[in-house]
Amino acid sequence: MMTDSVLESFVSIDVVTAISTLLLVVVGIFQLGILRSQKRQTQLDLVEQYRKSWVARSKDLGAIIFIGRGSDEYYQLIDQSEIEVLSRKVADSRSDRPDVWILKSSREVFVLLSDICVKVLQGQMEVSFIYPIIGHDLLRHSRPLRTLLDKENSPSWIEDQYETIKNHLIVRSRVQDWLIYHDGVRRRCLILLDLLWAEAARLEDLPPDDLRSAADAKQKTGSENRRRISAECKRLNRLLLSPLAFKLSRFLKHSEYRSWTNCIGVSRKRLDELDKAWTRRLLAGKTYK
Repeated sequence: MMTDSVLESFVSIDVVTAISTLLLVVVGIFQLGILRSQKRQTQLDLVEQYRKSWVARSKDLGAIIFIGRGSDEYYQLIDQSEIEVLSRKVADSRSDRPDVWILKSSREVFVLLSDICVKVLQGQMEVSFIYPIIGHDLLRHSRPLRTLLDKENSPSWIEDQYETIKNHLIVRSRVQDWLIYHDGVRRRCLILLDLLWAEAARLEDLPPDDLRSAADAKQKTGSENRRRISAECKRLNRLLLSPLAFKLSRFLKHSEYRSWTNCIGVSRKRLDELDKAWTRRLLAGKTYK
């Protein structure tokens, strides 16, 4: 009788232990769901905050794009009346005094972009959340932005036209010098552009020629871009080995050509198909004499 009683008590203990373990698992899953929900809500709050900040800086971004482009380029972010105002400011520019207006716009735009990049590199916000807010505005004008952010690779044509656009280049140099003095901001802006471009490539959200040109360029710069984002991520998170650094650096491969070592990249065959489809849609309904 005692043996049966002991066995029953052991069975009861095992049942209680099993139920307790199951309850702990259920509670853990429930808590994990709550944490994920909270993280998503935090990201949504950040996105809304940055959306408002981005809208508030539209004129500053327009000024930055104007200075990053040639003085008479067709594509701009602001209308003609604002361009005329900026042109007068550029005409009044002198090398012996600062151009406060463009330095203010530089701080407003580039510091905001840097702050967004920090949130992404620290895992507080995903690229897919911020892309719909700022991706289209930035990527349509990525060339003039990179001209400002990467002074060493500025276009060579400016030397031939220096005298006719001297004042424009003086103002541009103000922005480039400001970025050099704030190198962390400069680096993170370049990183954010790379991440946004990779997201656009993943979504096939850019013209095929643009995707192809970028993929061609990244055959030389791709590894450097990945090293830059990995180093910045580790620096911000103070980690020698960072899973997020690996994840984000690999994410950049979306904008590189697909290969046997890169299964997520841009397919040359797919680009040809997209190019034919884009051309067909662009020419649809148009007649030429």
